[in-house]
Amino acid sequence: MYDGPSKEALTPATRWLVLTFAGATTASTVASIFVNLFVFVVSGQLAALAIFNGAYFFSLTFVFYLTGYVFRRTSPLIPYRWGLVMTAAFYGVLLVLLHRADHYIVWLGLLQGVSQGFFWFGANLMTFDTVAPAQRIRFYGINAAVGSVAGIAGPLLGGALVAFRPGLTGYLVVFGLALIIYALTYVISFSVPQGPPLGYQPLRLSLRLHRIMPLWKDAMKTLMVRGTREAMTGLAGVYLIYITTRSAFIVGIYSSVSAFSRMLGALAVSRWVTPDSRPRAMWIGVWGMTIGAGFLFLLKLGWGWVFVFATVASFSMPWFTIPNEAIPLDVMDRDQEVTRHRVAFMLSREMSLNTGRLVSMVVLMVLYFWHKSPFMLVGMVVAASMVQGWVAWMGSVIWHNLGEAA
Repeated sequence: MYDGPSKEALTPATRWLVLTFAGATTASTVASIFVNLFVFVVSGQLAALAIFNGAYFFSLTFVFYLTGYVFRRTSPLIPYRWGLVMTAAFYGVLLVLLHRADHYIVWLGLLQGVSQGFFWFGANLMTFDTVAPAQRIRFYGINAAVGSVAGIAGPLLGGALVAFRPGLTGYLVVFGLALIIYALTYVISFSVPQGPPLGYQPLRLSLRLHRIMPLWKDAMKTLMVRGTREAMTGLAGVYLIYITTRSAFIVGIYSSVSAFSRMLGALAVSRWVTPDSRPRAMWIGVWGMTIGAGFLFLLKLGWGWVFVFATVASFSMPWFTIPNEAIPLDVMDRDQEVTRHRVAFMLSREMSLNTGRLVSMVVLMVLYFWHKSPFMLVGMVVAASMVQGWVAWMGSVIWHNLGEAA
């Protein structure tokens, strides 16, 4: 543990890390929300969206183990770069398939999961290797705020391109633009210093960490529960806005409003939240996300209520997610051999997080086949937001136990 948040400027290495993450975030904000929209447009079914995302989370989970084995002699920067290349390749495949993409929904989801698995495996370990514990809250706050700035302009640009070009031509331009930005981000990544090699620690250690460190078992539980809401977040607003307006441009406006609100929340967290106030901040986030989700029940009165949901929930989200990111990292710090074990920790982290995401996707598919109504999705968002209260409570317990151990 540490006494308080660092007010020092980020180191040059950390600034380059922020910059390369910002590039990847920019590409993602321009195109990623329109991937889900594209899948729905070419398939016409919410079930196809759930299947695509389910395949994505499935491959995302297991590719981490493949990455840990294949890249064990290299630094995390190498799989990160592979992730950039493969994500660009994913958009290239979409450009080739276009009208025929609905026949390859599962394969596209699997490919995106593999590419993002490489990316996030490297990104998470690079963050651990590069950012000092005292600067984590500051780094996550600045990183989230920088990403949100890109998130304001990106969806507006993407929405305009999709909406004002005939047929699927707009999607073609958006996916091509994302491919170019990922290529530029790949170039920027060469300025980030390489960390220590992943090492030869047996990957099966990730399956035994919860027995070695009881607090890690509690941290894994928080990640599973957190994952249930993350899976819903990417679908709810975009889907609900599009089925009520049939306008890709309004979808872009919705995403920009969400990003602006999220940016304000991230800046507030970066400025005011300290290690001691993290549990209170998480509760603020839980209440805000739940209240925001409740406005979705007013959808029958007009699609404007989805924007109310976006504003309230997006501002509240950083209050929950930014302190939440520190939970597993703080537990990891208690391991005296954390540098050797960090790969196992990250594998365990992603397995837990994606388990929650997969479970929520399966539940959504079951509910949808039982009753084909958008309010099945609304109910899932509300329930997944409410249950994050348990994560806020467990986070405070974990931090209390860490303080006693110190």
